[in-house]
Amino acid sequence: MTPRVVLDPDIPEGAREVLAANAHLLPHPSAPPPRPRFGGRGLTTAALAAFQAPIWVYLPVLACWQYGKRAKIAGIAAEAVVIAPIAIWGFYGLAFNILLGVPLQIIAFITVLVLSGEPQLPKLIRRHKDGYIRPEELNGAAPALLDRAQAAVDAVIRSEVNREGLLDEVRNTVTLPRQLWDIAQTLAELSRLNAEQARKAMGVSTPRVVEAMRPRRKALNLATESVVKRVEALERYAARTRAADGSLLELRALQNLAEGSDAYRDLLARTVRDDLAIAEIDDLTERARQIEEALHDSVEQARRAGLSLVPQAS
Repeated sequence: MTPRVVLDPDIPEGAREVLAANAHLLPHPSAPPPRPRFGGRGLTTAALAAFQAPIWVYLPVLACWQYGKRAKIAGIAAEAVVIAPIAIWGFYGLAFNILLGVPLQIIAFITVLVLSGEPQLPKLIRRHKDGYIRPEELNGAAPALLDRAQAAVDAVIRSEVNREGLLDEVRNTVTLPRQLWDIAQTLAELSRLNAEQARKAMGVSTPRVVEAMRPRRKALNLATESVVKRVEALERYAARTRAADGSLLELRALQNLAEGSDAYRDLLARTVRDDLAIAEIDDLTERARQIEEALHDSVEQARRAGLSLVPQAS
């Protein structure tokens, strides 16, 4: 798998959705889109405003119809105001509308032009240029570590026990995105320092250069080991969650089988009168009870693994 763009969980949800949907268009944070002149209003925007102005003046019901219920009602009322002079005075009412419509079109043109401008995506990219980390920014072992972390988080979020709310104490929707963002930030900084070190060494690997680089390399290795431990903690949590999912699936299967045990019990009692056969049917209920206990243990282990990721309050 290829790691995905990681977004700061503090970015508003709507903005995160837009940035995630356009992840392939996100530039390097050091080169966000420049602020456009006139707020992004060019000839195309002016032409569209000029096209829309007469629609807003003479066909307000058509202009408002794409919006909510209240806008539709307002559009119908405005359309009635436009049609009324023509219905009452005929040609003179039409002439009145045309004369009055000229200044109204100018106002509508200016209003539409002001409300138009820069598209949403460039604006969000510039506003949140430090709020995302692209896989392309990473080097060395960093992309693989980010991929592992994302796979572990995905496994927990998509698990059945999480959807059923059995892990609600961990607050996965809050804790896991924060963990992933912290890991991505550390990996991005490690990648930057790795590239900087390689650039400063200028490809020279003499003993003295290697010795000079040793303290920096040691610091980078220690930081990398720390990130690896965090990723492994996420993977342990995901493994516990998968185990709990297996127990939950097994429990449901046995419960489904146990639901029909009365019918089998009656059938065997009428035909065979075999106590052993009845005991085998009854055993399904006992197995379900045992699996339910195993599920409880699995969920508890998954909860403990998840809670270990939550920073403890001082």
